[in-house]
Amino acid sequence: MASVILARSTSFVISKISLGTMPPFNILAVRFLLAFIILAAVFFKRLREIDKAALRSGIILGVILNAVLAFELYGMQTAESSMSSLIENSAFMLVPVFMIIFQRTFPSKKNVLGMALAFCGIIILNFGPGAEFNIGYIYYLAAMFFYAILIFVTSIVSKNADPLLIGIVQVGTMFIVSFAEALIYEDFRMPADGKEWGMVLALAIVCTAFGFTLQPVAQRGLSADRAGMFSVLSPLGAVLWGYIILAEPLTPLKLVGGSLILIGIALPSVKRKHLPPNNHF
Repeated sequence: MASVILARSTSFVISKISLGTMPPFNILAVRFLLAFIILAAVFFKRLREIDKAALRSGIILGVILNAVLAFELYGMQTAESSMSSLIENSAFMLVPVFMIIFQRTFPSKKNVLGMALAFCGIIILNFGPGAEFNIGYIYYLAAMFFYAILIFVTSIVSKNADPLLIGIVQVGTMFIVSFAEALIYEDFRMPADGKEWGMVLALAIVCTAFGFTLQPVAQRGLSADRAGMFSVLSPLGAVLWGYIILAEPLTPLKLVGGSLILIGIALPSVKRKHLPPNNHF
């Protein structure tokens, strides 16, 4: 799960660069088409064993993932890619809410505290002293909401069918949906030069064929809230790459808000160390 999240953290910077010459749905369509071709070629024999459960689950996840990435890319058109990862991966805080509503499972006190800290961080990023309103942050909040749904639903469906086949169908569904959106809202085209092909191939291979396809496999042995805890790795990677490659500024306000989000995400995974009984010095 950690390797999946780290691989996907590179997508925030690569997508930001790609948006300089290609529209959002166009990027998604080409990215997921290439990823599906690669996966179908590698796992052709496995795909012949697909059943209705895997097909249905993959389609559901693909539609949800489309909402996540569409809002993410639209946000990146006006806001920093590092803020996308920070806000979007706060989805971990919403997963326990869905568990309460649909599974009657209540979060621990640390989960509640973490949610409160992350919420304060988001408020500071958007409305704190000196902060400027950016419509991109609203898109990121929408991506966060749908990403929480994706984590929750994945934790359920990945236990009822072959998770690898679910991941491949998810990628194929993403291509179909985003291609239709590109035809409706944009002028669809394939990458025009080496730079565009390089960016889209990186997104297709590293972030999609590996990152998104293997998430159902990684989550099969994890609870929804535990899987969400790993999202702390994505903001750390995205902020680092955004600062190094895109020279995105790290203002004191962003550091405070971002730190609260990171602490809120990480807090529930911190375990208290118990000393053995009768421990004398």
